[in-house]
Amino acid sequence: MAIEDFGTSIIQFEVILQKITANMTSGVIFEKLKPPDLWKRSEADVTSLQNSALHLRELMLVFKPERTPTIERRTRALVQPLGSFKEILSRKSDDPLTNSKLALEELRKAVVEGSNLLDLAKEIKRQPSEGISAVLKLKEVYDAKEYLSAIPVPGAIYARFLGLRKYIENLQTSLSNLEQVLRDLRKNLDSVVDEMSKFRPMPTEELEEKPVEFEVSTSEEKGPEPSLVSENK
Repeated sequence: MAIEDFGTSIIQFEVILQKITANMTSGVIFEKLKPPDLWKRSEADVTSLQNSALHLRELMLVFKPERTPTIERRTRALVQPLGSFKEILSRKSDDPLTNSKLALEELRKAVVEGSNLLDLAKEIKRQPSEGISAVLKLKEVYDAKEYLSAIPVPGAIYARFLGLRKYIENLQTSLSNLEQVLRDLRKNLDSVVDEMSKFRPMPTEELEEKPVEFEVSTSEEKGPEPSLVSENK
């Protein structure tokens, strides 16, 4: 997997998104189609957009694993209205055109969220994680080892190549381990989200403030009052 492959996937997703947007903005003809006809006209593009979005999510998780919550949230925001679009069109109704209009509202939401997902993918492509990017570049060098080995080189350089080859093989193993860690991380995040959804806020307890009583002493010790006149005996 290379950054160029990531860029190709972004372009494919953008093309599908633009096609759906153009079809929706070309007129109100879609709203005048009955649900079966509307689904027939849009099924291929909607399915392609969903599959492309899910594929793009996997690539983004590889190139920027620290943005996993954002990537998952943006992907769900696109996929959910696409599912609603299909579900509404499959409903039985006395007013089929109303269902078509409701379904198209969900499709419009999906297009907006698709633009947000596209912006996120482009951002990650511009600034992938440094560690992931370095490993993938070294993997590209490793994949090209057969071509490099066919070129005659001096013995000293060849010895260095052997060391580099061993180093790259270790990196490839680390990459495989990293991919497994990312898969486990996603599972753990899903479990945490599920557990958090089970929590409910506790009722607010009113705390009664009790006044603090202070004892004030009112007694005073009195001694003999001083006299200003001395008595002569």
